[in-house]
Amino acid sequence: MMKIKMYPACNGDAFLIKAARSNILVDAGYAQTFDNYISTDLLDLSYKGEKLDLVIVSHIDADHISGIIKFLSINGTSAVPKLISIGDVWHNSLRSLSSAERSEINASDRAILKAICQRGHPIPNMLPKPGATEISARQGSSLASLIHQGGYKWNCGDGTSRIKQDFTKVHHFSGGSVRVIGPRQERLDGLLKWWKRRLLQIGYNGPTGPGEIIDDAFEFICEHAAEATVLSPTPLSAGGRKLLEDVYEPDVSITNGSSITVIVELDGVRVLMLADAWAEDVIDALRVLQSQGDSMMFDAIKISHHGSLRNTSPELLKLIDAPVYMVSSNGTGHGHPNVEVLTAIVDRPAAFSRTVYLNYSTDASSILLKHQSRSKTPFTVHENMTDWIPIGRT
Repeated sequence: MMKIKMYPACNGDAFLIKAARSNILVDAGYAQTFDNYISTDLLDLSYKGEKLDLVIVSHIDADHISGIIKFLSINGTSAVPKLISIGDVWHNSLRSLSSAERSEINASDRAILKAICQRGHPIPNMLPKPGATEISARQGSSLASLIHQGGYKWNCGDGTSRIKQDFTKVHHFSGGSVRVIGPRQERLDGLLKWWKRRLLQIGYNGPTGPGEIIDDAFEFICEHAAEATVLSPTPLSAGGRKLLEDVYEPDVSITNGSSITVIVELDGVRVLMLADAWAEDVIDALRVLQSQGDSMMFDAIKISHHGSLRNTSPELLKLIDAPVYMVSSNGTGHGHPNVEVLTAIVDRPAAFSRTVYLNYSTDASSILLKHQSRSKTPFTVHENMTDWIPIGRT
């Protein structure tokens, strides 16, 4: 049996997946999320002699990455961890994306990079108690620097390779495996091209390959870009009567498109973790697996991008299903989750009952609680669910 804890990460993501012989942390929300919730659970695992087999940082966005930065800044080195041992960290940084040789950076270009790094990580204004914990994360190093300086195993090696879609590879752990279904290589190539264009726009003409200060600048620019390109919240449909097919718009965020998305299979339980991925990329990847005989029925699905209608398409919902759905967002900043997504999940006919877990109560979840499934398929809704969620047979 597997269990998953979905932490209260405000408008972000933070999940701890626990099975009999493996533990996987997927994102960690903000620094507050780590300080107030995740750190206690990791210490408990460590006291029991357990470790984190894998830490997945899905993509560079403050609501996914900030808590990981706080975690590694406290944990120290891989050789002598202060909180818990880590088997591997998956994080696509500039070191992972670019094979360019390191070159000298002249004084004027170095000054531009230094100014970017001094700006640090964005401080989100939607947190309930913005303060010291987020400021400390802002003033720290980039995640790439923390992984490198800590000597952690990184992307199955030294961080110079990408974690990307590869249908021939399955990463095995005690009691199971993790298969990467995204991002596609072209999404990571697109992120790298965007980064180079952005540097030119701010007057930088130096090398764009990996190196200590430029690795940091890459991460900080990506985080601020993600914060600045948030689309306006989508208004709630009265009573949830609007259909998803009437309002769905594909996501175009470059950082979201670079999300690491995985199928976790531990102790015979299969979970689809979609980070903030584009629906079209997920569909393409899953259809390849389906053609190879893989079932599109999962034990649980973590819905993409906090339940945004730009990341869950009607076509995707025709392809996949599960008795358990997880949606992480408190509704601030992005206006997620969208009620059209929540109702579309439960409106489909099925021979089983669905359960939708949300780590907060939002306007959309309040509508879902009163909603009647169009297919009459039974479902239950659990708001403010931040305790362990059992997945699979008990």
